[in-house]
Amino acid sequence: MGNEFAGEPGAWWQALYDDTVAELLLLRRDPAETAAAVRFLCDVLGLGPGASAFDQCCGTGTLALPLAEAGVRVTGVDQSEDYVRRATEEAGRRGLPCRFVAADAFAFAAPQPCDAAFNWNTGFGNHQDDGRNRDMLRRAFESLRPGGRFALDYQHVPRILRHFQRCLTHRLPTPAGDVIVLRESTADLAAGALRQRWTFLLPDGRRRERQSLVRLYLPHELAGLLAAAGFADVEFFGGTDGRPLDLDSPRCIALARRPDR
Repeated sequence: MGNEFAGEPGAWWQALYDDTVAELLLLRRDPAETAAAVRFLCDVLGLGPGASAFDQCCGTGTLALPLAEAGVRVTGVDQSEDYVRRATEEAGRRGLPCRFVAADAFAFAAPQPCDAAFNWNTGFGNHQDDGRNRDMLRRAFESLRPGGRFALDYQHVPRILRHFQRCLTHRLPTPAGDVIVLRESTADLAAGALRQRWTFLLPDGRRRERQSLVRLYLPHELAGLLAAAGFADVEFFGGTDGRPLDLDSPRCIALARRPDR
């Protein structure tokens, strides 16, 4: 696939994350799944009414909004102005204590230190350069008060490689007709990256292609990056039910703490 992923942030993710991808991947259609994620975050991050949280790579606010319904004051950041607009409009419609900002998550930290922070649904690891990915973790660290905790939800690489799926097809109904999405994956083991080619077949017959990259960090590598960003006491979970991380875990969730001093 060449070097289309090289260079500074602002390349593939700006092209990929549009309304179609939001409808396909970011919307939470299972209320039980959303409730489980919110319960987990409240438990491990110590969130309750009046607490503050930083949602790094917030998307359309699918976790920030239910957390705000539980009384948490949420500051969210995402690179997509459209996603931020959607989240802001929904928070305003529901009268929720949220603030969403369209900015580069590699550079943006919450203006006021928060009690907790989280990065969910593999919003992390999208740059080929480890240093740039570490920068994002550092921004999460800087967004926390001393003693605050950070939850990082990431793909579980051993399970992905163990059950590798080279091609997946999705059908997304829209008012104009169905959108067919073909996602072709390549595990670039030499680069430690999962490369994906996305083909969108639109109802009017047009064809659109996009590409993406996510680093294939093993849990111990995530722990090393978190430590390099300043975090301590890193531990792992295999899902929002709090299960231990093992080869069959659906997700790899790292929990870390900003030291008290």
